[in-house]
Amino acid sequence: MEIEELVQKNFIEGSTLNLENRKIGSEGAKKLAGMDVLSKVVHLELGDNDIGDEGVLALSDSPFLSGLKILNLKSNNISAQGARALAESKNFAQLDQLILKFNRIGEEGAKFIADSENLGKLTTLDLFRNHIGPEGARLIKTSKTLTRVNRVRLD
Repeated sequence: MEIEELVQKNFIEGSTLNLENRKIGSEGAKKLAGMDVLSKVVHLELGDNDIGDEGVLALSDSPFLSGLKILNLKSNNISAQGARALAESKNFAQLDQLILKFNRIGEEGAKFIADSENLGKLTTLDLFRNHIGPEGARLIKTSKTLTRVNRVRLD
């Protein structure tokens, strides 16, 4: 099924786009990033799609995602490079919830997120099973920018 058709069939209540477990891969994420319909999306579910760092980079550069409040990227084979793209993107300045569980961002990715000037509105951060280790957990917990986070899941 083409990404345009998937988007059309999985747009819920005008603001949620649920593409979880649709196997869109990085190419699908790149196409999705260029779709202006994303400007209406507040809640984006992209878990279990193997979009990887390349797909995250495309989404981070999309001109249509600045209104996003909830982003679920669980189980997408995202590394520190993808975490950096998320952390550095102004697109995600309005994010309230970021779910990255079951990826592989590691300690380096945790540092990018902890130091992010753009993720300051997060209240929920899920980094479960990302191999961030004790130092990555410390960086997240003592972050000067993630001060609103009240729900956090670490390794």
